[in-house]
Amino acid sequence: MTSSAAEEVKQNLISTVGGEVTIPEPVKGPGFLLKDRSVIATVTSDRIITKSNNRFLGRLSLNRVTGQYTIRSLQNNDSGIYTVDQEDTSKSESFNLSVYDAVLKPDVNVTSVSSEGCTLLCAVDQLSGGTLSWYQGEVLVNQSSTQRSLPLTVDRLGLRSSYRCVSANPAGNLTRSVDAKTSCTVQQRSGDEDEGKHNRLNQIVIPIVSVMVLLSICVIVIFVVKRRKTGTHLQASIQQKGGITQQEEPEHGRCNTHVRYNQIQGKENLKE
Repeated sequence: MTSSAAEEVKQNLISTVGGEVTIPEPVKGPGFLLKDRSVIATVTSDRIITKSNNRFLGRLSLNRVTGQYTIRSLQNNDSGIYTVDQEDTSKSESFNLSVYDAVLKPDVNVTSVSSEGCTLLCAVDQLSGGTLSWYQGEVLVNQSSTQRSLPLTVDRLGLRSSYRCVSANPAGNLTRSVDAKTSCTVQQRSGDEDEGKHNRLNQIVIPIVSVMVLLSICVIVIFVVKRRKTGTHLQASIQQKGGITQQEEPEHGRCNTHVRYNQIQGKENLKE
């Protein structure tokens, strides 16, 4: 058994609490399995394994076909450096095992709604060695590695985007997708009502304005036409009166001439 067995790590291994891990290096003859330089199992030449550490009883096994160790029902304190030490060849390979809590799927709730926006809260029961993140589409917009709950404020324009909350650690990740427009129902209804009121207002105002404009045009046209007719009648009346006067003047002249002629005739008769 070499004294420098744990000094160089060949590979990092990752698993979760309750899961299992298989150490890649096969046992080819008698040797040892060490954790943090302490022997936890001994393998004989015919690959019979004996345990010297009661903490691994019932959880550590050796596949006689592949010659690989497997540890099951992993616990957080199983993390550490594992070394496969080959006794015949004095060869050893070390692996760093990290055991994380299983990733939990996050929950998303609406915590507040206003005319300006909506607040979504993503939360998990535990966040050991992991992160909680908010994504808008594919863009990371908020992240925490210390808090088990993470808020996100969505404005009215942001309701059209897609969001997802991701709970992750090196062992894996789980995602909760959110339709903000559906989740923020009050905000959506408020926005729809405002838009509906605006549309209804347009439907009422535009026809009224159009009718008023048309009526104004009709009144102006009628006024102009009547004024033109009145002016035409007045001019015709004046012209008609002017014609009668001109016709009467000759009659009056003829009458005066006839009177003068009678007066002259009378004078001549007296002379005779």
